[in-house]
Amino acid sequence: MLVERFSEDPRVTSIVALDMVAPLSSKSDFGSAKKSDFFPGGKISFITHHLGDPGWEEKVLAHGIPDIVIHCAYVIREGYGKKREWQIKSNIAAAERVFDFAFKNQVKRLIHFSTVASYGALPDNSTSKRFTEEDSFRESQYLYGVDKKIIEEKLKRMYQTAKPATQVCVVRPCAVTGPRGQFMFKRFGLLRVVKYGLPIVPITGPDSARQYIHEDDLLEGVKLMAGGGVVSKYEVFNLAPSDFLLLKDMAKEIGKVSVRVPMFLGKIAFGAMWHLSRGKIPTVPAGINSYTYPIIVDGSKITKLGFKYQYTAKAALRADCGYYSLDKYNRLAKM
Repeated sequence: MLVERFSEDPRVTSIVALDMVAPLSSKSDFGSAKKSDFFPGGKISFITHHLGDPGWEEKVLAHGIPDIVIHCAYVIREGYGKKREWQIKSNIAAAERVFDFAFKNQVKRLIHFSTVASYGALPDNSTSKRFTEEDSFRESQYLYGVDKKIIEEKLKRMYQTAKPATQVCVVRPCAVTGPRGQFMFKRFGLLRVVKYGLPIVPITGPDSARQYIHEDDLLEGVKLMAGGGVVSKYEVFNLAPSDFLLLKDMAKEIGKVSVRVPMFLGKIAFGAMWHLSRGKIPTVPAGINSYTYPIIVDGSKITKLGFKYQYTAKAALRADCGYYSLDKYNRLAKM
């Protein structure tokens, strides 16, 4: 999405996109971009490489030192049966190489994607407690939150040691969704399981809730950071609208019935689905905590820079509004 939307900006002269798998015309996520646009000669050049492996740095520098590096590559799901070393390489080692590249080459701006999951889904959480950027990370079980915590700590240490000219902006979004995410990209995550895979919505905690940010708001937040809207040299932003959805209200919103079940049964169900599907259903056992205990964040810090959230969490969940709801190419993402 970032590649497509930034390519439409006349101020952007070139984009070097890097991923482990090259985008194919039959599976492309890049919307209007043609296959030829991903290779030298167009505005977008595509490099197929694993960020944890050496060699991509030279390929990127062949296009010149970038003004801005946006790091959002991450293996979110815990790989079923895959060794921990693979995940460490894909996430922690890869991020470290990106940070080192940005600082050594004095890249003007580094925008790094973190997550609110690192605050930790713990029993003492409630919907009345909103985490701010100053709160410490407490996640110790869910590897997505654990690894992002480790990566942020590495970034801070590397920045303090290198003292680079690079400005660093860390983005901590809540769950991102919208018409592109639900109808075009169709990522098979927990939202899709609840919305389309289950006849009822099980509720495992009295405060079970979700906070969603619309994909368009996420883009605008990143554009603000990329365009120099942040003054300080190192800044962290939660990205989340002010509202949230209790899972029982979310069930009503998607036309389903919610049923309260004990957490231990939910944990058994998560584990069963995870193992029986060999990880295809993303219900890693530790994920029951984030399903039960809410992580509600205060995303108002960025609004002090003039940013405004255009969509509520409820609107993001409905996925019937925004850039990709019915776009200019009539791809009918809406339905």
